[in-house]
Amino acid sequence: MVWDAAGGGGVHVDVALTNISIAWPNYEFVGNQLLPQVIVQKQSNLSYVFNREAWAVDPGGDLRAPGTVANEVPGMRVSTQPYFAKEHALQTPVTDEERENVDSPFAPDRDGTELVTSKVLLQREIAIQTLVTTAANYPAAYTTTLAGTTQWNDYVNSDPILNIKVGVRQVHSGLFTRVNTAIVPWLVMSTLEDHPDIIERIKYSERGILTEEIIAAVFGIPNIIIPGVGYDSANPGQSNSLGYLWGKDVVLAWVPPRAGLKIPAFGYEFVWGYGGGTPQVVDRWREEPRKSDLIRVARRYDLKLTALDANGKSIAGYVIKAAIA
Repeated sequence: MVWDAAGGGGVHVDVALTNISIAWPNYEFVGNQLLPQVIVQKQSNLSYVFNREAWAVDPGGDLRAPGTVANEVPGMRVSTQPYFAKEHALQTPVTDEERENVDSPFAPDRDGTELVTSKVLLQREIAIQTLVTTAANYPAAYTTTLAGTTQWNDYVNSDPILNIKVGVRQVHSGLFTRVNTAIVPWLVMSTLEDHPDIIERIKYSERGILTEEIIAAVFGIPNIIIPGVGYDSANPGQSNSLGYLWGKDVVLAWVPPRAGLKIPAFGYEFVWGYGGGTPQVVDRWREEPRKSDLIRVARRYDLKLTALDANGKSIAGYVIKAAIA
């Protein structure tokens, strides 16, 4: 039990509400599929950056004559980048009046937990989207911006299959690993579904109706993710300003099936867990002057792109800006 002088009550981790928060569905949040979660033991430390010494051909070769010593190669150089897992937290009050007036199926504690959980994870999703769609985070050859007739809503002149393949080849040329994940926002996918180039490729298939699996096969990318989550960018008190969070940018990436020290990866979410490694927790305490219980959801993390070139730019991903008008 930790005492909160400002609130006047005991602050404690509510295990039941923490379980609700962890189980809260992400709906269409997809950032964790690009930057998988890695639980770390310290708030600040160094993470390893993928290097490519193992690809170098030794000029002396690897033949060893009888009685001689094998040619020796230097050990792998390891570079690092720092992370600092800042805490992200929001809270909401549950008033005595709300508890007394609530009707089924509403449950104030659960509903408050889900509300602040959704907002904390929304902020994380926005941060991931900003990180992976910022062209400055990639070498010049790893990003392109479409305009005018090259945008995919121009069904006569645009060539989405070529644009995708250029990105796939670029990532492969620097990583020697195929892109296996693509973020294709809902607005972009709904445009692609009617693109003549795509329809031409599948018209002789058993199914003449486009699906995610068919488009994935056309692009040669096994995991196509189609986020349709929206958000309101207006300030409190202003009229709603609704939009699609992932907008119109397409992201191609290599995401390994598991995290590893020497495995190249597009990036990770470094999470400084609570207690036994719980990624996020729910605190609850009483504020008697307000006749309310306060519920707070907290998560400590840092987002990092990890397969980088000598200039600190991502080589495990490729971004197509403004895929449609």
